[in-house]
Amino acid sequence: MWLTVLLVLVAMLVLFGVGFGIATLLKGSGGGEPEAAAVSSGQTVNLGNCTVVNVTPAEFLPRASQVTVNVYNSTSRIGLAGDTAKLLGVRGFKIGAVENDPLGVPIESVGEIRYGPKGESAAKLISYHLPGATLVDDGRKGKKVDVSLGRQFMELTNDAEVVAQLAEPSPSPSPEGCPLPDPSASVSESPS
Repeated sequence: MWLTVLLVLVAMLVLFGVGFGIATLLKGSGGGEPEAAAVSSGQTVNLGNCTVVNVTPAEFLPRASQVTVNVYNSTSRIGLAGDTAKLLGVRGFKIGAVENDPLGVPIESVGEIRYGPKGESAAKLISYHLPGATLVDDGRKGKKVDVSLGRQFMELTNDAEVVAQLAEPSPSPSPEGCPLPDPSASVSESPS
């Protein structure tokens, strides 16, 4: 009796293995879903004189530990800048000044992220943590970035969501003006 049960179990495992192997072969040969053959991170697609490479924001943005941010409160809510600065510090940002907005102008929106040419990539990184904030290039020198929180600010984006967004690949055409490929098109369907 136990020999029959053992043989049935072995036969089931063999059938499962064969089925799994066939499914893997079919999927690998292009028989799977279209997005399985789409360009993945780091892959290059040639479109005439244009080249498109999928990159993740984390590849070209600085790490939080490399960014110094001043956190300002442009609202009447007490402690808003301090609480937000603590959370940004926990996420690895270097915290500079924490005070009321020195410009003294109330901001109705989520807020502003102010930066100069050297701080543009740092400002973009902060924008993932503060969606809806307006990026403002004020022409300052240096890499420091100011975050001025406005009346519509409620909280920073969940840290896990920020990490996921920074790891999400997106097409980056080169040179500028090149069209982006259809995301559902596979590499083999793209003209070369």
